[in-house]
Amino acid sequence: MKSIPVLGALLPTLFLCCAHALAQVGAPAGAPMASFAPVTGVPIPVQSASGRFSSLNPPNRLTCSYQKVTGRVVSPRLILVKEMNCGRPGHDNVLVNVQFSNPADAVQMVTGRRVTITAKFKSAQEDRDPLFFAEYLIAEQAKLVTAEPLDPSAPSAQAFTSYMMCQPPELDALATQLGSELCVQNTIVADIAKTGSALAVAARAPAQLSPEDAISGDPNAISCRLDPKRSDAHLPAVACARGSYWAWYKTKWADPLSPIPAPP
Repeated sequence: MKSIPVLGALLPTLFLCCAHALAQVGAPAGAPMASFAPVTGVPIPVQSASGRFSSLNPPNRLTCSYQKVTGRVVSPRLILVKEMNCGRPGHDNVLVNVQFSNPADAVQMVTGRRVTITAKFKSAQEDRDPLFFAEYLIAEQAKLVTAEPLDPSAPSAQAFTSYMMCQPPELDALATQLGSELCVQNTIVADIAKTGSALAVAARAPAQLSPEDAISGDPNAISCRLDPKRSDAHLPAVACARGSYWAWYKTKWADPLSPIPAPP
């Protein structure tokens, strides 16, 4: 039976390419051109329960008994739920991927705001290596029921947790320079104007470390490690985060049911 550290992050962005019109070799003159459905967007990765892993389409989906949950907004597509026994029992402070039936509801998803949603709740599992699988919680066809009032005079709420992002478009240029996919803590990406230089230095010297290894020194310092098929099952990526995140990851690896969410 597998040891199953549920380390909740990150997925590849698909690179889709389409032509506005394609010449058909050998087609007779005047023949109608082939018609292709327009590309309306790329698939959006879902985050694992801890935010450490991500997947475009995690398999083994099971329906949960929940019809409604309340949580704090992490991003327009994520909420942190204090307790949710969907999938493996015993989880506290888990990330739930919110897939709204009405995309306009996403504008109400302000960081830190408490919201209540109804949905078809699913759990999913994805094998990562012989030691563990990543677990996902997904709210399909979600509808916003209530949201706590916002104070328009209050400053914007700061991030209170974080998750890993794979192949964020903001880092395409750096990834091209390195010749490697990047999976990076989302709060680093969000502040890339300030963190970009340190991230670039760290990404050029990734360490060979296991989940049991922490990074000593400044908890705010950015460091990177080789991360083949961990953040994302299909990427031989380099993963980068602050020292405090790697320390949290070490604890989460040893105790998968630890209720402490990832630090921002």
